[in-house]
Amino acid sequence: MKKLRLYLDTSKALLEVWKWKDEVYKDISNMTFKEKQKYFEDGLKEAEQLLTAKLKKNPDGSYSFM
Repeated sequence: MKKLRLYLDTSKALLEVWKWKDEVYKDISNMTFKEKQKYFEDGLKEAEQLLTAKLKKNPDGSYSFM
């Protein structure tokens, strides 16, 4: 019953994020560090194309969309 209440009180957007998070975890669970690095770099490039934006690398190593 407690799980059902949590589900009913949780937004659809948050449930979708949790689903994506689980899918990413399954995708990378058996990868080496280099493979994970490429996986996330490829994801950034795909997001860049989908958003028709440009990526800018920040001094701290993170990225911003321009």
